[in-house]
Formats: sequence, C-alpha cells, structure tokens
Amino acid sequence: MKKSLFLAFLLFSFNLNAGGYYQSVNQGYDAETGLFFYPIKHKPDSGGMFSSKSNTRIKNILIFDPKTEKQSYLFERNKVWDIKHFSFETSVSKSNGIQFFGSSYNILNNPIAIKRKLKDQLLIITGEKDSEELTMWYATKQGQNLKVVHRFHKSVKWHIDLKNSKVRFITHKKEVSFKSIEW
Repeated sequence: MKKSLFLAFLLFSFNLNAGGYYQSVNQGYDAETGLFFYPIKHKPDSGGMFSSKSNTRIKNILIFDPKTEKQSYLFERNKVWDIKHFSFETSVSKSNGIQFFGSSYNILNNPIAIKRKLKDQLLIITGEKDSEELTMWYATKQGQNLKVVHRFHKSVKWHIDLKNSKVRFITHKKEVSFKSIEW
C-alpha cells in the first residue's frame, strides 16, 4: 500500500514538473479593484503523459470586471504565450508589509512600516517554448499599457526589492553582477 502511494505521488510530481512548463499562475480577485484574473491554459493536441507535448502551459490571462461584466485578455489572443509568473500588489499589512497575488518567494526587503498606495501594476514573465530567454512585462491591473520592461536568461535570479521599489536581476557566472529596473 505504501509503495503504491509513493509511486502515485512520484508520477504525479514528475508530471507536474516534466518539461519545465509547470507554473504557479493562480486565478483570483484583486480586492482593491474588484477585478478577477483567470489563467487560460493551452493544452497541445498530442502527446502522452510523459511527452513534453502533454504539458499544460498558461497561454493568456483573462481579466474580468464583475461591475461591468466586461472581459479582456492581457495578451493578443491568437498567439500561445507561455506565462511563467503573474503577480501584483494586493494589500499593505502592518505586520507583513506589502502582500502580493500568487507566490511571494521573490519578494524581498519588504519593510513592515511601508507607507504608500498599492501600485496599479501587473508583473508578468513569459518564455518561448524552446528559448533560454524570459521576458518581463508590466501592465496596469486592467491590462492596459502592456509593455516589455526587460529580457533575461532563464538562469538569472530575480526578486522585487520593495523597500527600494526595484526589480533586481542577479547574474552569477564567474562574477556576480546586478541590474535593477523600477518596480
């Protein structure tokens, strides 16, 4: 019994991470604007469980406004995007600083006593299927003014430095180098 549970867990874990296409892009509401963000999945037509074609990618984000019943897509609809990361600021907490939608593993230097309004800004990272390069985008929470802000190799580490309002990229080859852009 224990062996079969372990094997099932192992196969499930392998399937989630196979091919590097597993993302932690969540669906949910923004409490400040009331907008609902829904990740649209892309499922290739062929491929078995262990085929790289069987991996599900997030190809777009649907933005729904419950007040007006209007919906729009973040990216153009006729292309399959591979969204790796999708986040935005959700709240300011007196005990935890600024909170983010989705994962917070890349939020650093988050002071508790931060006094500013939440940014009306989405942070999106996409990648091409067989490319080593990732692209970081910004847009308003309504999906307007979508623009590329930085391209970087997938081995580059990055985080949001909230205290200094920067996104910092760290490259470590022979030497460590830093590049910062405005958050």
